[in-house]
Amino acid sequence: MYAAHFRLTGEAFSLTPDPSFLYLSPGHAEALAGLKIGLRGRRGLLVMIGEVGTGKTTLLYSLLSTIGAEVRTAYVANTALSFEDILRQALADFQVPYDSRDKLDLLKALNAFLLRCAAEGATAALVIDEAQNLDDQAFENIRLLSNFESFTSKLLQIVLVGQPELDAKLRRASLRQVAERVAVRCHINPLTHAESCKYVAHRLECVSGSPEIFTRGALRLVALHSQGIPRRINILCHNALLFAYGYGARRVSAAHVRAAVREWQGKGLITLGGRRSAHVVREPALAAGQGRSWPRRAWSVTAALLVVAALLSVVAAFRWNGRLAQGPAGATTPSGEAGGSRAQVLPDASKPEALQVSPPAPVPAVPDSNPGSIWQALVAPEKTSPEPAPACCAGLPPVDVRTLETAPVADVDPSAGQASGSAANVPDTHPQEEAPQFRAVPVAEGDTLVALAREIYGNATPEVLDRIKTANPQILDVNHILAGDTLRLPVANRRRTGARSHHE
Repeated sequence: MYAAHFRLTGEAFSLTPDPSFLYLSPGHAEALAGLKIGLRGRRGLLVMIGEVGTGKTTLLYSLLSTIGAEVRTAYVANTALSFEDILRQALADFQVPYDSRDKLDLLKALNAFLLRCAAEGATAALVIDEAQNLDDQAFENIRLLSNFESFTSKLLQIVLVGQPELDAKLRRASLRQVAERVAVRCHINPLTHAESCKYVAHRLECVSGSPEIFTRGALRLVALHSQGIPRRINILCHNALLFAYGYGARRVSAAHVRAAVREWQGKGLITLGGRRSAHVVREPALAAGQGRSWPRRAWSVTAALLVVAALLSVVAAFRWNGRLAQGPAGATTPSGEAGGSRAQVLPDASKPEALQVSPPAPVPAVPDSNPGSIWQALVAPEKTSPEPAPACCAGLPPVDVRTLETAPVADVDPSAGQASGSAANVPDTHPQEEAPQFRAVPVAEGDTLVALAREIYGNATPEVLDRIKTANPQILDVNHILAGDTLRLPVANRRRTGARSHHE
């Protein structure tokens, strides 16, 4: 599908064990050399152990294709069969005819074939893949097959290939006789980070591709998430190439690998249209060369700048209050102290000019009944209009700062301020309302933006969805949200906050 787009002559990351794509890491090369030496030296029982997907079968196919005609091999891949069926399959691969299905007759036919091979100077090898699935009885029969030997060498070479469970079985006390006959043990370990990058480059070169198709960031993520397992590398690279081809990109970036990892882990599929909907879609489309981390990073930088600006405004307010308290240079207080003293000077309540106060700044009201007006209040610019001075201060001249600074301190009775006609007690007729807040709502599997808007605000109009998208830059499409993500929703109606309190 993507071969022509990236100018490849074939599929570079196929999952079939093709020997032409074999990458010989130091561990693979050592295991291959050990098997060749054991077969040619007729050592008897050989064991190769490796984790799932490390390339054991590919290494076996490469071994069988390079050992030459002097080694006659039989390959058994299905170990769920009985020992008699395994023996019949081995005879069929050796091209040995047999008429009876009796176990004794099958063993006689195999013995006659091994004697002919020894007379001709050839070597007979039985390769059993997925050997960790064999039971104890099958292991005992295989041990008995290794008794076919002459005075100078073993007539049948047996190669057991399996996962680490095979090694655990051979360490059991009941199979110690089999373990004692193992002449060669080979272990295939996962690839390192550098070997994983070389593995990707090797597979691309096998199909006339350039290693530069994958960026360094993409290779780093492939090596990290695959953990050095060649089969995982093939899956991730194949899916990443598909994503890059879908976006029309010429190189595979880290964003494409992240999308491939999420799909491989089963996190790239979410349901839309409610929890009961059966429709599934892929992860939202990513721009070529960009990941989902950029909007979150930009949002973090913006929040940090806002915090710094708030701190600077607080510092400036404290400095301004300090200047007002100090007064102009050379001014003195009634006690004779200089104007730079830190003593606070309160206005005299007996002087009308000392009671001039500035009205509080108006705060726009946020209604709760109409959801549409909520969004208008959240985004509408503040409209401040000067309010008239309180009636008690009407007609008074403006306050001079120097008058306030030099006014004597008067003893004020705390109870006097509660009198109904006192001018010092100016009621606050404009209480400040609480600014809009945001809540963090995690997206569970099956959630949709429409369902969340209806649950939180009572409706899901296009305007409400656009506002939510504006508050969450990571949402590229209002119809696609990502399971596991966290949305910032403005608190519009506090009477409904209990509906999703478990998400906050």
